[in-house]
Amino acid sequence: MPYLGAHFSISDGFLKMFETADSIKCSAVQIFAKNQRRWESKSLAKGEIDDFKKGFRSSNVKYVNIHASYLLNLATKDEEIFQKSINNLSDDLKRAEELKIEDVVFHPGNHLGEGEEFGIRRVAQALDIIFENVGYGNILLETTAGQGSSIGYRFEHLRDIIAKVKKQERVFVCYDTCHTFEAGYDIREKDSYEKTFEDFDRIIGLKKLKLFHLNDSKFDKGLKKDRHEFIGKGFLGLKSFELILKDRRFKKHPMVLEVPGNVKDYERDLKILYSML
Repeated sequence: MPYLGAHFSISDGFLKMFETADSIKCSAVQIFAKNQRRWESKSLAKGEIDDFKKGFRSSNVKYVNIHASYLLNLATKDEEIFQKSINNLSDDLKRAEELKIEDVVFHPGNHLGEGEEFGIRRVAQALDIIFENVGYGNILLETTAGQGSSIGYRFEHLRDIIAKVKKQERVFVCYDTCHTFEAGYDIREKDSYEKTFEDFDRIIGLKKLKLFHLNDSKFDKGLKKDRHEFIGKGFLGLKSFELILKDRRFKKHPMVLEVPGNVKDYERDLKILYSML
């Protein structure tokens, strides 16, 4: 069975976060390891690290990943933002090491008119620097919806970033169902679902797919809007998620909800997902 869960706030502490995750039967959790709206954040206190380890040991959660700040832009030409982004993502990997979390997810960024090839090279350059800064952990490139000048809305973008990174064994992919659908990849029917993942396997390789973000979409296929919706309430519909959940290739993959809303919304959507299993 896949590890199912959601993105939780840590504002009330790690122990409370794990308690909440357990209360709605999560086996996977995603967190921001710091304030994701600021470039600089205070370090984790020893007590916080101890609470995380204690909470993880005692909960039914089997997998935790960190989501990096939305401020990051590793595809930019702007040297100040580029360096701030490198420092910020390096800091998340250091926090991951302190908490013994393997995976940090981030959005590759926006080339802002410099072109996709430039953006791809820039992201790979940044990851090489980050891996030199921190010898621990994996980076997961998240598929994007293609809004603006974003990198990562085609499988080829992610393939090319990975190919240019020196330590490719530390780079994986997070497949966001909403983003990828709005970028034009259809998984609503069996045939289109199989074609999408055949393309992923041929272009990137399924061995690089490590995490799913399960989000329905407020907009139809290919519109590049990036607007999440509750499971079954959007254009993806229930069948898309059933196909993923029943795909034996992904039976051990973590899958987390990022839908807008609160714990009650997560609980409702998780019940829907569990019912498919």
